[in-house]
Amino acid sequence: MNEKQFDNYFELGLIGMAIITPEMGFIDVNNYVCEMLGYSKDELLKKKWSDITYPDDLETNTDFLTKVLSGEIDGYKLEKRLIHSNGSIVYVSIASKCTRKQDGSVNNLLSLVQDITKRKKAEESIRQSELKYRTVVENAKEMIWQLDREGNFVFFNRYAEEISSKISTDWKGKDFSPAVHPDDLDSVKEIFIDTLNGNVNEYEVRILVGMNETAELRVQTLPVYTDGKVTGTLSFGKDITEENRSRRALKTSEERYRSLLENIPVGVFRSTGDQGGAFISVNPALARMFGFESPKMMLRSKVSDCYRNIEDRIRFINIIRKEGSVSGHEVQFKRVDGSIFWGSLTSKATLDEKGRILYLDGILEDIMERKSIQEALQESEERYRRLLDHNPAAIVVHVDGKIVYVNKASLDLVAASSPEDALGKKIFDFVHPDYREIVIDRVKLCQKNGKFAHPIEEKFLRLDGKSVDVEVTAIPITYQGQPASQVVFWDITDRKRAEDSIKNNLEELHRTLEGTVDALSSAVETRDPYTAGHQKEVSRFACVVAKEMNLPEEMIEGLRVASLLHDIGKIKIPAEILSKPAVLTDIEYALIKTHPQAGLDILKTITFPWPVGKIVLQHQERMDGSGYPNGLKGDEICLEARILGVTDVVEAMCSHRPYRSSLGMDKALEEITQNRGILYDEEVVDACLKLFREEKFCLCTT
Repeated sequence: MNEKQFDNYFELGLIGMAIITPEMGFIDVNNYVCEMLGYSKDELLKKKWSDITYPDDLETNTDFLTKVLSGEIDGYKLEKRLIHSNGSIVYVSIASKCTRKQDGSVNNLLSLVQDITKRKKAEESIRQSELKYRTVVENAKEMIWQLDREGNFVFFNRYAEEISSKISTDWKGKDFSPAVHPDDLDSVKEIFIDTLNGNVNEYEVRILVGMNETAELRVQTLPVYTDGKVTGTLSFGKDITEENRSRRALKTSEERYRSLLENIPVGVFRSTGDQGGAFISVNPALARMFGFESPKMMLRSKVSDCYRNIEDRIRFINIIRKEGSVSGHEVQFKRVDGSIFWGSLTSKATLDEKGRILYLDGILEDIMERKSIQEALQESEERYRRLLDHNPAAIVVHVDGKIVYVNKASLDLVAASSPEDALGKKIFDFVHPDYREIVIDRVKLCQKNGKFAHPIEEKFLRLDGKSVDVEVTAIPITYQGQPASQVVFWDITDRKRAEDSIKNNLEELHRTLEGTVDALSSAVETRDPYTAGHQKEVSRFACVVAKEMNLPEEMIEGLRVASLLHDIGKIKIPAEILSKPAVLTDIEYALIKTHPQAGLDILKTITFPWPVGKIVLQHQERMDGSGYPNGLKGDEICLEARILGVTDVVEAMCSHRPYRSSLGMDKALEEITQNRGILYDEEVVDACLKLFREEKFCLCTT
């Protein structure tokens, strides 16, 4: 293009043109640029690009110019904002190209300037519109999603993300099937296909929202068109989980109420409130109560016909009109067959705005059985009153410690001539001072726990000042509507005398038994003077070990007696063998080994309250079966015999014998330690060792 052609295009003004110096000053501009910016040519030629460029766009423009001046580029394209002479913003698209001198420096730049303000405003309008609708969609309180023709998610709004516990990036481009409850999937697929055929569908579906959790949606699905063709579906889903749950709960409640009304064993009705009365509704129980075949049959009768006496109906209506309701109104009714029964009627009136009765709702209970029971209870009460009054046990009822009832036996117990001598008095005044505090505490505990108080013995004071031994028990009751205590006393004076006599006899027998045991023990020591005191020391030792093992006192007492007699069988061993100062021969030792059996033979003729004979027989048995006389093992040996076996060995080793000197405590403890669990019981050995280590016990022989 020659210079003349260029000038023609420049002046033609089909597009804005400007020739600019490297310093961004204007060399020339055409009319298009002048009109676009509202300046004359002379005004623009006095300005620079920077003067009419929007400040925020200067940096970008300068960056491009720097690259042109450095020779990096020869031109550039950009969109920027220019400032109109009236201050408004003009959006322009600029394409610039430089011409260079021979040395490569920039001569000038030719810029083509296109006004794109309308386009920008249109784009901004579209963007704002899109933003507005996107905001509405994203913040809508219903699930919105879009599928393509293959059933893959294209869009998923924020509420849908919240309900499904998924984010849109998890679902985008993926098939919708995993989100649908398996039982609903086939029907949803059919609906999807039908929507792709151009139809709108509404349906309910369950979706999976978490581990074993579902949500219920009411969905409307529309076809999405692009260029006249269906390219997918758009769905709007409302979460109706709670709505359906409430509906199901309401339905269940209604069914339960209906079932309750139909099956409740009392009559339920609604009727008019006039004197004759008409039934509006009745339940099956009420119809059966009056002998009707069905509720429908009863609805044909008058309410007043169901009363035995019409006066009772009039009285009932008058109460309702005055009070608005009645509760537990007992009256006689009449069945279809003419039979009479007692009923308890409870009813409430519903009034209109003028205070007139619209209808009555009520419940009727057949109380014939209760009436019969009341009569039976009255007879029973009288019968039990007679039983209490003539009961040989003294029975007293008190409220807050004050006597409110006494029977004849209790009057005899306290030497009272009439009930008035005791009624109104404080029951604790009759309790001996030594027992009063204990009894008061028991009564309080009995009332607090509401439980039967086990019998105890105490002394009771008579009105004549004498005391009597009694056994007492109490139980909390309700007496004439008040919390009370029923106390039963038994005179145990004769029993106490008998017990004292038995106690004295037992003490005498115990002394006799002790004397027998001492005599038998002494008999052994007489035959074997070298072991004098051995049995007593072993007995003392064994009892201490048994206590260390926390054995019962009764078992320890039996062990004590058996230990005192454990060598009684040696009476049958020749004295020269027992006191022989040398080692025994096999025959002599065999004789010695017979003493446990001999001891049993002697003791079995004596009746002990403990297994003394068994303990004596087994005291030489050992845990591994190496003992005598029967070679018993482990638990075959009774525990008392295992204790006696250990203490017998320790005491014997620590004592002097005709054939040796004392071996000492260290040797004795070494013996039971080394054979712990072999010859001797582990628990017994441990208790024995603990006694000596902690210095809780000391043998008299050491």
